[in-house]
Amino acid sequence: MNRPEVALFLKSFFADLKKAGTDLREAAPLLKSFNELILSLKRDLPLSIPLLKELANFKNNSEGIVFHRLERRYYRLCRLQNELSRLDLKKAAPGVSSGTANLEDFVFSQIDFSRYRAIEEKDFKMIFPDGLTDFDEAFFKNNFRLGREEVQNLIKESYEKAEGLHKLKQENPVILSIMRSLETSLEDSPLFTSGEITGELKNLLDFCHAAMPNNTELLYPLLVYGLDDTQISHSDGMTTRLFIPAQGDLSGTFQPAGKPWTRVLIPAALITARPTR
Repeated sequence: MNRPEVALFLKSFFADLKKAGTDLREAAPLLKSFNELILSLKRDLPLSIPLLKELANFKNNSEGIVFHRLERRYYRLCRLQNELSRLDLKKAAPGVSSGTANLEDFVFSQIDFSRYRAIEEKDFKMIFPDGLTDFDEAFFKNNFRLGREEVQNLIKESYEKAEGLHKLKQENPVILSIMRSLETSLEDSPLFTSGEITGELKNLLDFCHAAMPNNTELLYPLLVYGLDDTQISHSDGMTTRLFIPAQGDLSGTFQPAGKPWTRVLIPAALITARPTR
């Protein structure tokens, strides 16, 4: 398709999407045609729509923004599962195992912060720098009283690479707490947002010299719905299944060390239109 043809397609697409309304099952064929359009665009075009391209071919994609975000979520669960497997409540103070004492304090006392003195390259890449984007600004302010950019600069200044490791120049409680949280926290942001999709749609419309339709908010829930009953394979061969249960969240069941962990990836409250069941 040339640019005018793409513009006409998008105009027709959003008109049909408006007719379908909130019934995403009825809109499913529209998603198929939209994805086909995205995949038909040549890769060398001066057009930045990486999320749309990845979602259009998600079942056959082992790279991309969403894939790596899922990979980092899986990595964090693996770290947590590993720590849980090492906990020995028999070594805890009397009462902890029965719940009458502070279990959280005992768990904290068992954390091996020494691992953050020298971090292997592959683990460091999971944490930094892309790992910072998995959390919103409030996460950094609430946990460290620092902004994301300040945390990024602190990590850059605190570590140096040598012999395949990222070594901590000088140990301090703040940097240890930051690295621990980035590696294990489950307070991450939604898998992808409506704002990201709207931004890429604007890039596509600008490329076609087309005006922004007035019902573009319907595209985001449709793209989320497109991930229902899909799965990805992680670098260790384990798979994660994505699905949308009756309550409307996009969820994922991960298998760190073969143990199922189901997490909400995009809350239903952020998805304005939901599939009818």
